[in-house]
Amino acid sequence: MMSKRLFLVTTLFLVLALFATGLLSGCGEDGTEATTSSAGAGATAPSVTESPTPAGSFDGEILIGALASMTGAGAMGGTEAMWAQQKAIDDINAKGGVDVGGKKMQLKVKFIDDKSDANEAAAAVEKLAKVEGCKIILGTQTVSLTMAAAIVAEKLNVLYQQVTLWTSFAREQNYKWSPDLFLTPEAVGEVPFNMVDTAAESERPGKWSILTEDTNDGQGLGEGVKAMAAKHGYEVALYQTYTPGTKDYSSIILKMKESGTDAVVILATPADAITVAKQMKEQNYSPKYMMGWKGFWPTEFMQGLQKDSDYICFDGFWSEDLPFPGAKELGTAYREAHDDIDSVSIGLPYAAVQVVAMAIERAGSDDPAKVRDEIYGGTFEETMMGDITYDELGVADITPLGFQWLDGKRVVIYPDQGNELQWFVPWDQR
Repeated sequence: MMSKRLFLVTTLFLVLALFATGLLSGCGEDGTEATTSSAGAGATAPSVTESPTPAGSFDGEILIGALASMTGAGAMGGTEAMWAQQKAIDDINAKGGVDVGGKKMQLKVKFIDDKSDANEAAAAVEKLAKVEGCKIILGTQTVSLTMAAAIVAEKLNVLYQQVTLWTSFAREQNYKWSPDLFLTPEAVGEVPFNMVDTAAESERPGKWSILTEDTNDGQGLGEGVKAMAAKHGYEVALYQTYTPGTKDYSSIILKMKESGTDAVVILATPADAITVAKQMKEQNYSPKYMMGWKGFWPTEFMQGLQKDSDYICFDGFWSEDLPFPGAKELGTAYREAHDDIDSVSIGLPYAAVQVVAMAIERAGSDDPAKVRDEIYGGTFEETMMGDITYDELGVADITPLGFQWLDGKRVVIYPDQGNELQWFVPWDQR
């Protein structure tokens, strides 16, 4: 398995190599656009979508760029992030926009598809900066994409507001232009143990299996889970990685059964998560507790499995039931726009927009250096994620949540919301 340090070096080498070969030349001296894509020769340039904002009486506008996984493995979460970012901008504009030195400025956003690919994310940042003129850019999802994008932002002196990079990784990188709002692997990795610890000690599972994709996302989380298992006094009987997109998990599932594992935690994309769950059912493997990250919280996971998603736990960054200003209203707006489907992620990208808007007002300018200086070491109160404080490295930590799918609904188990954790009901007893 690739170490974290080796991944960081490899990512840096790849992006700098792309610069050297001209593959990331988003705009030449004559202002022409590049036609770069990981698909190779003949591919078209990353597509840019300009979302409309409400009309109003403004003195001008501020253009912000945004990376979004519109296609590829991360499209489920990317769609939610785009909605939240646009909603935040619309809400800010509806209240008069951003006050910049006494002028009312309307926020506008240009979205670009990173195609759930690190190379595309890097190319997208350069296109937004050089071709579209965006000097403030909202971040995408997953560690590999956002780190590749940050390398380019650092080179171009573009403010890149990250929201899904492990904060321990961000602090190690010591970014100058790429503040981060997210979690540590240890904080996320402790959630399943906090959840099961709500039950009587005699009822808790004893042996745990960890299954993660062999990516930097998986590496960070896997190590975090191992550390937290030791902290809480649980045995890790099996720690297994896999290549994303794997179609057959039968041998891994067999190892879990043979190890006597009665608790399973998994990091996977939505498609892989659905495949693993279906194959667990086919082999009638029913651990007492099962939790997944990344691919388990999108509503599409529940829809793909229907009743088979019941009792499976998952992570989340936000809930409309949390006591944050506007949380209930945001949740209601999302459900009304999505056939009563809810979300556990939209609060984070929404809050990132709020932070950028407040920083612009404090700076009295949309100059990326001045806005950055307001974010690094700054505190932003009453956002959609509550009060957010960035340290001097430009990193802010949020509190992770633990949910469970029950009857097609999300139930908050951790932190305590008065709901009791339900143990996994064996497949053949449902």
